[in-house]
Amino acid sequence: MQKAINTKLVALFALVAMAFAAAVPAYAYDELEIKIEIKDGSTLVEVEYNEGTKEVEASYLYSITDLGEVYSRIADELDLSMDEVEAAAKVENDDEDDNEEDEAEDRADAEEAITYAAEAVAEAQAAIADEIATDEDGLEEAEEYLEKAETAFADEDYDAAYEWAEKAEDKAEVIVYGPDEDEYEDDDRDKRWTKEKCDSNPGIGNGVKEKCDDDYNKSERKDDKYKDYGKSTDRAELQAQLQELMQLLIQLLTLQLAQQS
Repeated sequence: MQKAINTKLVALFALVAMAFAAAVPAYAYDELEIKIEIKDGSTLVEVEYNEGTKEVEASYLYSITDLGEVYSRIADELDLSMDEVEAAAKVENDDEDDNEEDEAEDRADAEEAITYAAEAVAEAQAAIADEIATDEDGLEEAEEYLEKAETAFADEDYDAAYEWAEKAEDKAEVIVYGPDEDEYEDDDRDKRWTKEKCDSNPGIGNGVKEKCDDDYNKSERKDDKYKDYGKSTDRAELQAQLQELMQLLIQLLTLQLAQQS
């Protein structure tokens, strides 16, 4: 009888011990600490634990940032389960923080761009309604761009939202204010020559008439003293005109040779 009671008590204690072991995970190391730092595309793991009276420290550097894979590798290193590693780990993810900051900035930029675009489109709509502007097709394009910007923003594609909003605003401003004159001025400016080049290429040849500013356009001067050259019937006058033109030709050739060298 006593033996049966003792057997039951042992079984009861065994069940209690098993239940306690299941409820409280027991690490294979005393005072185990695992610090995980994810930064710049890599992961540094620092492990500390006590082994008897000795404190042990170890470090591991992985070229991965997936936390599940990191847990798996640490578990293999320490001969622990992934649950034990995760329970003991303290994680600091700088990459995730940076990504969140970048995303917040992109969101704010896109939101601001959409606000400006909406204001510009509304102004274009008013201009069309008041018959100040007539480009209804352009207004439809601007409205379509704005709709795409709002859709992209709702899908959290903030880069696309920003670009569509910029297009909508630009299109709407053209409807209200007309095309950007600076673009045409830049094109004209690219076709023009510098003062030095204009001075070294007098006359209407070589595109001088198109490419030189009015101040240096030799072909458009009202006081052109050479316009009557060669019309005289006086031999001496014609010789003097020819001599002056020859001197100018020599100067021109000299300048061109100097530029080539």
